[in-house]
Amino acid sequence: MKTASYISTQTTTGGVGKYPLSTQALDFIQSQILLLQNLSLIGGNRYILKAPDGTSTGCVVIDGEVFTLPASPAMSDRMKYVVVKTEKQDITADGETYKDARTVRTAALSPTKSESEAYEINQFNNFATNTALNAQIKQMPETVLKYLQDVMAEKLSSLSVTGLTNAQLDNLRTPCLVSCESSITMFGSTRYSIFVRKMGTAIQQELTLPDNMRYVRLFSGSWGEWSKVTENLHIEAKIVRGTVYLRHGYLPADTSIVLLRKKKRSKFRRTGGSNAYTQNRGKREKRQPKTQYVHYKGIVLSMGEANKWYVPKCVEVADRAVDGNLIDRELSTLCNSLIKELPSVSGARLFKVQGMRNKVAEGKAKGRQTTGYVSIAIQAAHYASNGSKDAGGEMVRMKYRIARKRPKSEDGTFGKTVWYRSFSME
Repeated sequence: MKTASYISTQTTTGGVGKYPLSTQALDFIQSQILLLQNLSLIGGNRYILKAPDGTSTGCVVIDGEVFTLPASPAMSDRMKYVVVKTEKQDITADGETYKDARTVRTAALSPTKSESEAYEINQFNNFATNTALNAQIKQMPETVLKYLQDVMAEKLSSLSVTGLTNAQLDNLRTPCLVSCESSITMFGSTRYSIFVRKMGTAIQQELTLPDNMRYVRLFSGSWGEWSKVTENLHIEAKIVRGTVYLRHGYLPADTSIVLLRKKKRSKFRRTGGSNAYTQNRGKREKRQPKTQYVHYKGIVLSMGEANKWYVPKCVEVADRAVDGNLIDRELSTLCNSLIKELPSVSGARLFKVQGMRNKVAEGKAKGRQTTGYVSIAIQAAHYASNGSKDAGGEMVRMKYRIARKRPKSEDGTFGKTVWYRSFSME
C-alpha cells in the first residue's frame, strides 16, 4: 500500500513537517480510498450490507462500489430495485469555474425503475454477519455426520440368503442389510429382510415383512424380545364442504381403520349388583372418573391407496343384524345416531346428544342448550385374535356437531334457519 510522510517530509531548504497540498496529493489520497473499497468484494459482487429501516441509513455494495442508502424508503416487499443516480458537479474557485470537477453517485431503494441505472432487488444477497456464520459453523459437525450416515447407508453390505437359521440370525451383529428367502419362519413369513445397525453400544435388528410390518429387537449382552413398530400407523384427515377425507401410508395387512367415540367410564369399579361375582355382591367400590375412546358399533372403515386422499366408507360392523344398513355408508351417516331427534316440545325440535346431559333445542331454557357435539376419532390399529386392540397408531380427533345455521344462497341472501350437522377437527 502506498504511504505519504505528511508530518516528517523534509524540503531542500531545510523545512520539516511540511507537505504540499496539491492535486497530486489529493489524487494520492483518493487512490488509497479506492484501493480499500475493493475489500467490499469479499462479500460478493452485489449485496446489502445494512438495510435502511426508516430511521437509520443503510449500505449497499454494487460491483465493488460502496453506496449509502437513505433511511427512507425502508426495505419492504414494495421495493423492487436499487437505483443509482449519477450527477456531475462544477467547482468555482478564484473566479474560475471548473466543469464536471466532481462526480456524485448515490443509490436508493425504489419500487420502480426510476433511473437508467437500476438493479433488481433479487440480485442482492443479505450479508452474513460473523455471528450468523459462527452459528452455521457450529452446525457443521451435525450436518457432516448426517451426510456420512447417508453415504454409509448406501455402502452397507447387502446380502441375499436362502435358508437363514435362527442361529445365523442371532449372529448378525455387523451393520448390513440381508434379504432372506425360504428362511426360518418369522411372524408367519419365510420371506423378509433384516437391517442391522449400531445403536450406541447396543446393536439393533429390524425385520421387515412383505406387508411392510416391522419388528425390532436390541442386543446388549443378549438379544431382547421382538417388538412391533407402530410408527407406520400414521393417518390424517381433512374436511371439505362437510365431507371427511382420509390419507394414510403403507399399512400392514393386519391393520384396520376404526371409528371411535369418546364416552364416560363408569365411576364404579364394582357395583355389587345381582350380576356381580358372588364375593362382590353388595360391595360398591368407586374409581377415578375419566373419559375414554371406545370402538363405536365395531365400525371398520375402508382403506385407500397409500398417500392419496379418499372418502372412507364402512366395510364392517360388530352386529350386521342391527347395523347392517351402515355398510358402504360415509361418516355423515355412520355418526347420525350419535345425535338423535326426540319428539318436539311446543313445536320446537329437540335433540339428544350422546354424552351430554342437556338437550339441544332452540332458545334458552333449563336443561337445554343451542349447540352440542360428540367427540369422535379415527385410528389405524392392530387387533389381537380375541378381538381386543393390540396396538394402535395416531388418532385423528374430530367433533360431530349440531347447531342452527342460516344457509347462504348464490345471490348472497340468507335463507330460513335450519338445524345443521357438521364435522370439525379437534
